[in-house]
Amino acid sequence: MLDITRAGPDSWRRYFDRAHREEGLVPPGLWTGRGLTAMGLDPGSAVTERQAELLFGKGMHPNADQIRAALTEAGQDPETARQPTVLGRPVAHIARPFLAVALAFRASPTVHLLWALGDEQTRATVEDAQTIARDRTIAWIEDAVAKVRWGNGGRHRSATDGLVVAVFRQFDNLRGAPLLTDHALVSVKVQRPDGKWGNVHTAELFRYAVAAGTLYSLLLMEEITERLKVTWEPREATAGSRPVWEIAGIPPELIAWKSSRRQEIAHYTQALITSYEARHGHPPGERARQALARWAAEDTGPDKHSPLPLPVLLHHWRQSAADLLGSESLLRLAQEAAEKTRTPVRQRIDVGLAAVEITAIVGVMRGGFCHQHLLAEARRYLAAALRGHRHLPGTDEDIVAEALARYCTPAGTTPGIWSADWSALYPHQSDDGTIAPESWPTSSSRYQRAQITARLRTDRLSAIRRDIITATGTPPEGPAEWRAG
Repeated sequence: MLDITRAGPDSWRRYFDRAHREEGLVPPGLWTGRGLTAMGLDPGSAVTERQAELLFGKGMHPNADQIRAALTEAGQDPETARQPTVLGRPVAHIARPFLAVALAFRASPTVHLLWALGDEQTRATVEDAQTIARDRTIAWIEDAVAKVRWGNGGRHRSATDGLVVAVFRQFDNLRGAPLLTDHALVSVKVQRPDGKWGNVHTAELFRYAVAAGTLYSLLLMEEITERLKVTWEPREATAGSRPVWEIAGIPPELIAWKSSRRQEIAHYTQALITSYEARHGHPPGERARQALARWAAEDTGPDKHSPLPLPVLLHHWRQSAADLLGSESLLRLAQEAAEKTRTPVRQRIDVGLAAVEITAIVGVMRGGFCHQHLLAEARRYLAAALRGHRHLPGTDEDIVAEALARYCTPAGTTPGIWSADWSALYPHQSDDGTIAPESWPTSSSRYQRAQITARLRTDRLSAIRRDIITATGTPPEGPAEWRAG
């Protein structure tokens, strides 16, 4: 999943407070994004605390100090030397300027478990998959979503050459449990076509956040499946809601262990004890143990957490989970489950059936919807259909295009708002445009109703196709409906 929030001018500090409390506890932040070229920064170079303060806290060039010093040394007065360091309109007079958007790339619990409890090679593979999925999602945002705006009310808008992003990797959550997450601070400062600096159209980033998150999840599933030979299965985390796709074969009690408050306190206490032994050369006494336990309980609260070295965390995660896992290799369990699975995986995607399904689901869930809602649902469809096998790039947009062309109708006079054309989806509908009310289970959620509606529509389309093939001996005419997966 991907979370998106507005980042205040001081939000960058928490990454450096955590990182600098003790050296080397978390990896340094790294620069990424195609917008780095305009700033003269190198992709993959480390983000310094001063650079983050200037860009995300003051809206200035990350290397403003060096630029100003060089111009002053060349003979320019301080004010003239300062001007090239200000990106776009100055924000010094704004109390809390909006200078960044924070993205959090976080996988499903079984991915964290496979990373935390696997061997060194497995852990490195999962981290590589996380990096690839994250970077490809950011690249899609740059290509398809990001726009620069300027002028009064942002009336001028244009595609941008790229974004400037600082990425910080996190290994555990606020309670010390495994949580491999990448935090990306996206600068709102982007270059305009004329070479000047404007602001990114942040409303578009928020509008497409769910579509970006489903792309990240889809890509991460593909990378992990290809590299580790595992498969995926749906898990209903909340009754009646969308399922979470988890790696098959990982014991469900481990998921409960990961999220257990008591277990989190216990294994974090053990990690503190190991750190104490390394520092003092002997185990803690009873009083010291009690103090460490109190520290763990307080430190794993929602607002506090002291970082510990990753090797210490890994050791005690494995110790804490040993009673549940035993001597089994978590990767081997997952690979054996993949070999035994009998769930069919579609190697080819039927774009026509996919368009019917996503339109029915979004239509029931939302009523009126936009392009981004269909796109997110198309990516969920690909994840469920392919279960980690690679999709052909562009298939998601093909599904959306088919849905808009055949099964959607403009809703009202507002451009870009659509509703499902139920008569095109299925000719036998009730007054409310979905299915007969008596067909609903009495306690069904909206998502469950959407699933029922989608199944009825796709079954109907499949029946129509079979009838045509039976009568004519050839498939129905129409646009190409098959895409290799």
